[in-house]
Amino acid sequence: MRITLIVLGCLVAVARPAAAQEGEPDPAARALELRRQIEDRFTARVQEELRLSDQQAARMRDVVGGYFVKRRSLEAEERRARQSLAGELRPGIAANKDSVARFTDQLLDVRVRYAQSYKDEVRDLSAFLDPVQVAQFLILRERLLDRIREAQEARGGAAGPLRQRLRP
Repeated sequence: MRITLIVLGCLVAVARPAAAQEGEPDPAARALELRRQIEDRFTARVQEELRLSDQQAARMRDVVGGYFVKRRSLEAEERRARQSLAGELRPGIAANKDSVARFTDQLLDVRVRYAQSYKDEVRDLSAFLDPVQVAQFLILRERLLDRIREAQEARGGAAGPLRQRLRP
């Protein structure tokens, strides 16, 4: 799920202080367990509120999970393009115009594909959910992401570029 990456980042930050105490499990294991619990609770809430059958809930989890993986890959691609572009645009060093144009095009292409992934996800969800259920799911997911952002901000944690990408 798209929320998994955000939740994982949020949970790792929460798990670190707890793991500092003796007898606590490793922070990464704790974060994975917390992420799983949040995903399970969110899935159960979505299934209940949208009145999904077990089959619909399983299909939804597969679709959303697949798009999470795709968007995570696009985010990595965007980071590489940004790093490459930043390397070309260093102060005091003449930039290679061809490289700058290529990296800029790559960055824009990734952003278009990222936005398109949301449209594709809604299309795939629409194959087994009605329009009201799709809209309700999107609202529930956005509320969860808002809560995660609020928790990150309350802790003083920065979500970085993800914060900007949560709203397509």
